[in-house]
Amino acid sequence: MGCKDERQQNTRILFTCSGCCTEGELSDKIGRELRKEGYARCGTSCLAGIGAGYPRFINAAKEASKVIVIDGCGMTCAKRTLEKAELKPTSYVLTSMGLVDGCDQQEFIATACQQIKAAAK
Repeated sequence: MGCKDERQQNTRILFTCSGCCTEGELSDKIGRELRKEGYARCGTSCLAGIGAGYPRFINAAKEASKVIVIDGCGMTCAKRTLEKAELKPTSYVLTSMGLVDGCDQQEFIATACQQIKAAAK
């Protein structure tokens, strides 16, 4: 279910690192594409809200059927933020998925989305 119906509890929730570097930008774009495609819900998936300790965001993640995190690089800042909130996300790291400087970004986004969706089956 995508953004249209936030009432359903049996859905994935997705967080991305969204850092200012290329890896973070692509992480965000992949997350937005997956949400648009209905892979995960949005609206309550605010990584900054989790880091700030806001119960609304933490509870939404705890109630989700699965918590997914996409980090741009091996530092896994988004994953660590979720773990500090006692969440156990399924983690994807773009640099481990083949992201390299100079790659075709649109092609990488499409491929990464396919890989993440395939892993959910």
